[in-house]
Amino acid sequence: MELWGEHDGHVILDYGCGPGNDLAGFLAHTGAAKVIGIDISEKALELARSRLALHGVMPERVELIQINDSRPGIPLADASVDFIYCEGVLHHTSNPEEILRDFHRVLKPSGVADIMVYNRNSLWPHLYTAYVKMVRDNAFPGLTLDEAFQRNTDGMHCPISRCYAPDAFLSMATRAGFRGEYRGGYLSKQELAMLAEYGDEALQDERLASIHREFLAALTRDENGYPMYEGKPAGIGGVYWLRRS
Repeated sequence: MELWGEHDGHVILDYGCGPGNDLAGFLAHTGAAKVIGIDISEKALELARSRLALHGVMPERVELIQINDSRPGIPLADASVDFIYCEGVLHHTSNPEEILRDFHRVLKPSGVADIMVYNRNSLWPHLYTAYVKMVRDNAFPGLTLDEAFQRNTDGMHCPISRCYAPDAFLSMATRAGFRGEYRGGYLSKQELAMLAEYGDEALQDERLASIHREFLAALTRDENGYPMYEGKPAGIGGVYWLRRS
């Protein structure tokens, strides 16, 4: 996601800022004039405030806003934000396309939105969920891959957890008014460990559906030995850069 960048004089929106990990990073490591953190969790925003106090952030450089998932509107003026950062959030929301439309509304014409959503073209659904959990461990009997994936990312009781193929996410972004670029999926250590341990085994196991074995067979390696799919890193963290059409 190319953190942190320069952003001199920019207004940055960190949508789904949580306890302020990246919010604090933007304030500490860039020349942003203001960073706005938005989250649905009051507790997360309290933790973010404490963290920012430890960093001695000037109050005029930061604003924290609590919203509600059932009413996801962003309480900011049109074309008021230079850069939107949203990592690991949209795939957990009830109305991701509505949120993207609001991103388009608040983003300046020259602005960029840097988004991460879970990536279907990755080892997590095709190897970890489909093979290690559903075939080897016989977990999630009777569930579809998407239903199993939902229970296999952020806890068994996570209410919403989607993964998007690049074409599907870019189509949704286009409907919201953006033109987008898929930059690849960053890899988790867990995915790399699972590939090393189970990749060859999964390819030979006919209990694994052909769509998943075909994905694994199509993987290549980059100069560092990391798995690639169709020329892009094959990790769970699907990264998109969006600009207003």
